[in-house]
Amino acid sequence: MIKTFSVSALMIAAAGLASAAPLPAPPTQTYVPVAQTECASDTIIVYFPTGTSALTPASRAVLEAAQARLDGCILGQVSLNATADDAKNAGQADHLSAARIETVSTALATYDLDGMRIVAEVPETDVHTLWTPMDRKVEVTIAAWAPEIS
Repeated sequence: MIKTFSVSALMIAAAGLASAAPLPAPPTQTYVPVAQTECASDTIIVYFPTGTSALTPASRAVLEAAQARLDGCILGQVSLNATADDAKNAGQADHLSAARIETVSTALATYDLDGMRIVAEVPETDVHTLWTPMDRKVEVTIAAWAPEIS
């Protein structure tokens, strides 16, 4: 009885294979894997017009370029360091730095660059360095790495 069952099962399997669709033809072109994004930590600098905390088109372009570079990466801690040496006094510099950090934090979320956590730092303003050219920025450091499949 065991032999009969085995022979019957083999005959059914053979009949199934005979009625199955033929195998597809082998590929005719060499397989080229999709290029992987280089995922590495990145530092970008967002500049502001004198005395404002508004993003310029150039600043938006910097954020868009960072978004394109880090697309597909896992983002970790994001650190923001603001300077506002274009302010007239230390109090105004602190207020302007905080406003610029708020603007950049919102923009990072818009461009999916906000990562896991944002650490913001407004350094102590040195009144002797006020009016340093182009020192009206937020420096953004984004920790990033490639996803691993294991």
